[in-house]
Amino acid sequence: MKKLRLLMAFLLLGVTTVSWAQTQISGVVVDEANIPLPGASVLVKGTNNGVVSDFDGNFVISVGDSDKALVVSYIGYEDKEVALTGASTYTVQLSESSMGLDEVVVIGYGSVKKTDLTGAVASIGTEQLTEQRKTDLGQAVRGTVAGVDVRRLNSKPGSPLSIRIRGNTVITNSNQANKDGQSDNVTEDLSRPLYVVDGIFLDNINLLNPADIQQMDILKDASATAIYGSRGANGVVIITTKNGIEGKTQFSYDASFGISTATNLPDTMSGSEYVDFIDDSLRAEQWKTDWLNNPSSNLSAADFNNYTLNRSTEFFNNGETDNIANGRYFDWVDYITRAAMQTSHTVSMSGGENGLVYSGSIGYLKDEGVVGNDQAYERYTASVSLSKKINRLTIGLRAYLSYSEQESGSRELFRSAYRLPVTVDPYDDNGELILVPDDEDPRFMNPYYEVNGAWKVNQRILNVISNFYLQYAASDQVTLKTTFSPNLSTTRNGEHRGLLTKAARNDPSRTRAYFGTDWNNSYTWDNTADFNFDITDKQKLSTTLIASVYYDQLEGNNIETRNVPDFHGFYNTGSGTDIRENSSYYQKETTASFAGRLNYNINDKYLFTFTGRYDGASKLAEGNKWNFFPSAAFAWRASEEKFLQSADWLSNLKLRLSYGKSGNYNTVGPYQSFAFLEGANYLYGDNLTNGNIVSGFSNNKLTWEESEEINFGLDFGMLNNRVSFSLELYDKKTEGAIFSRDLLMLTGFDSAVGNFGSMKNSGVEFTLNTKNIQTENFSWNTSLNFAKNKNEILKLEGDLELQVFGTHSALIVGEPSDAIYSYEKLGIWQIDEAAEAATYGAVPGEYKFKDQNNDGAIDAVNDKVVIGTTAPDWTGGMTNTFKYKNLDMSVMMYTRQGVFGHSEFHQHHDINASETAFNKISTSYWTPDNPDAENPLPGVTPNVGEYWFEDMSFVKIGNIGVGYNFPSELLDRFKMSSARLSVDVQNPFTFTDYEGPDPETGLQNSYNMSFQTRTTLIGLKVAF
Repeated sequence: MKKLRLLMAFLLLGVTTVSWAQTQISGVVVDEANIPLPGASVLVKGTNNGVVSDFDGNFVISVGDSDKALVVSYIGYEDKEVALTGASTYTVQLSESSMGLDEVVVIGYGSVKKTDLTGAVASIGTEQLTEQRKTDLGQAVRGTVAGVDVRRLNSKPGSPLSIRIRGNTVITNSNQANKDGQSDNVTEDLSRPLYVVDGIFLDNINLLNPADIQQMDILKDASATAIYGSRGANGVVIITTKNGIEGKTQFSYDASFGISTATNLPDTMSGSEYVDFIDDSLRAEQWKTDWLNNPSSNLSAADFNNYTLNRSTEFFNNGETDNIANGRYFDWVDYITRAAMQTSHTVSMSGGENGLVYSGSIGYLKDEGVVGNDQAYERYTASVSLSKKINRLTIGLRAYLSYSEQESGSRELFRSAYRLPVTVDPYDDNGELILVPDDEDPRFMNPYYEVNGAWKVNQRILNVISNFYLQYAASDQVTLKTTFSPNLSTTRNGEHRGLLTKAARNDPSRTRAYFGTDWNNSYTWDNTADFNFDITDKQKLSTTLIASVYYDQLEGNNIETRNVPDFHGFYNTGSGTDIRENSSYYQKETTASFAGRLNYNINDKYLFTFTGRYDGASKLAEGNKWNFFPSAAFAWRASEEKFLQSADWLSNLKLRLSYGKSGNYNTVGPYQSFAFLEGANYLYGDNLTNGNIVSGFSNNKLTWEESEEINFGLDFGMLNNRVSFSLELYDKKTEGAIFSRDLLMLTGFDSAVGNFGSMKNSGVEFTLNTKNIQTENFSWNTSLNFAKNKNEILKLEGDLELQVFGTHSALIVGEPSDAIYSYEKLGIWQIDEAAEAATYGAVPGEYKFKDQNNDGAIDAVNDKVVIGTTAPDWTGGMTNTFKYKNLDMSVMMYTRQGVFGHSEFHQHHDINASETAFNKISTSYWTPDNPDAENPLPGVTPNVGEYWFEDMSFVKIGNIGVGYNFPSELLDRFKMSSARLSVDVQNPFTFTDYEGPDPETGLQNSYNMSFQTRTTLIGLKVAF
């Protein structure tokens, strides 16, 4: 124990050494326009002695008699070596590098300068991740990287985002097959990329504090991701948390406070519009009945308007009738919404000396929801990083702790506010709450109770991420490293639906409590050997060899009971008298990998990368667990050729070509190659006996999905990089795609999982950066990105051309994997088409659908076609940044175009939805007096039931921010190195034709949904 204490003290405090004859020198770091560069690294060459320049670019550093030079570096600028001449002050002017080519990019198990990249990689630094004060990394990346599609799935605070790199990369026919919309659970998206945080594999990056992140590198093509083998088939996001910088200890505090409000509210009917809609719906019922009874009746507008109405008895109670007579209508959306608070705080420190480098931070975030009074997301984070260099040995550790609690509140509250008609009241004449506001629809309790916590949905997550490593520099050319990276995670889910909720409806037997826990422990153990050789002055060779093991274990339990007293909530499920579920589960998987990467550099012009990885996965069938995945890439820095050196206008020209093969097994769960047993009852004589049956179909040939990808890249810069752009063209083909297919019932099973198909993804990505204006006091920069991806199913098992699943989905050879399969709308039947409409069971005013085979009937077998896809045709983003002296401003926008899908919001609030009593979208609809309307006859559900498909394209202004950096005179007075005050308005404007609350979440089920929000934040960041 004594030795252990001594070792810990040694690691934390370091070894104190004495340097003789130390002298302090000072200086300033500036750019080409003599503008100070804050945060530049100043390092004594050949040592670990370094400092960082302050807000005005100033630095002070101690040097010894034997020190010969300083090395000064700054992201986006060329490193500069400054000889120490004995002077006491120095001015160091840095030149901008070609597109930031000296910037270091993390590529997995190592890093390279951007100038040496051969694959498709995008890098985002800490300033870009934090400048808009987003609460999670997904929001910070959205709209900034070509080919990375980030989409919000739920507007409740703390909900994760969907992130896809280069589109949908897998075939699936089971996701949400029996539901409308798509899942809010990102773990169900099998196309999600691999997240690597300090060498640790994660499923959820929402747990990370953006202020703790040093850099995010996104690997997109197969050559770049090949080093991760099978785990990188959908792209890789490498996240590096902040490390310490040797020098004096520095502290910083970053805080924000703001208010969120519901925005982009759907334009629903006013009270008078709703009453008119009910009148027209009642007329429409009689109109349809008369036409169907007599298709040749030649009804007119006058007939429609002369129908006798009985709305007081069919739709409205006495209280509603009185409200209508007096023009009193109630705004249920306003009733359930509020202005919500958001605040965050991060305190961090870093420093070091004598080979010991350290950093640490603690952070807190609270984000309230705008629906109800108890929605909130809280996140606590803490990080520590330590490394100690002892001669050739470096010992280091990183640890990151994240604890979050999300209270989602009622799952029904959002859509209840839109379902309840504006003609009913929450209070009676005495000001007392009405238990059931609409006595014509007893499903809906007064939302007041759910606003104030009658329905609770609570989740707590604790993650501990750690990384321990030993690195030994055996020589100047050889480095050995072993890294052990454990990750411990536990999740607790609790839900209580109380007596006065829509779920229970004041019936104690319908109250319910859910309680579930997950315990997940995993680790990665990597062993690497790096070899770096200069073969000649013009040839460099580097090699990385890797042996890696990954282990993941998940276990947990779920409990559901009913008839639970309200005061117990979900904390005492045993108080429920009706047990519906009491189960537990366990699963484990492992992978082992051996990999190698070789980089060959000829004269800094011709760059070659070769990678191979041999992976084995426990989830695959015996005899098919292992496979080899190679890749190769070449880059030519044409701008370094002599024949282009005289082109002063050319700053950079680089051509890249890569080919790679990758595998994927993430589309299959553990043990799915096996047959399963499940309990079943059977008669043994006259006795009912418990037994087991085979419930799953085994597949002893289940093996890897294999993808081949070709990527062509072009990097170009001109006019001293005032204009720079990059272009990527890619084509990726996947063979042996793993998914579940239907089986004939004579097999005894309904489906089986296997390698049943192939698909292709191809596309283009474009990024343009311009410095529109660059003067001493003012600058204007623009960054623009565009990406287009085309997805196509090439083959299904055997001769299968079509496999229908869900309510409006299908796998079809030659079509996208996320196609919408339904009836093609042609318009609305008019009065002069009544006879033809009657042959299809329709009447004038209803939707007209195309009879694809002209057989006189509309049916699912012959008349459904692909009418769109839920994936965007293209995505893009643009950021404009303006700076004037100490003041700056940025405007960021992003867009998803060509998104088409089923809108559940329209299914309930469209004018022809079956639930006529629900409030509706305010829109023009067909009547005999308004035959040119785009929407059909109100309140009548046609024979064909799938028609709530909408274009959900949009352009959003994601952020407008203004910041001010305090001048040095004020900073010196308070002994601070920097101070910044900012105001950001997040999500201020949305431009879309979609009539629902948010086109970004339009594909989702409105159950458990919330409103799109606009957030105004005031931020302060200081360092000293």
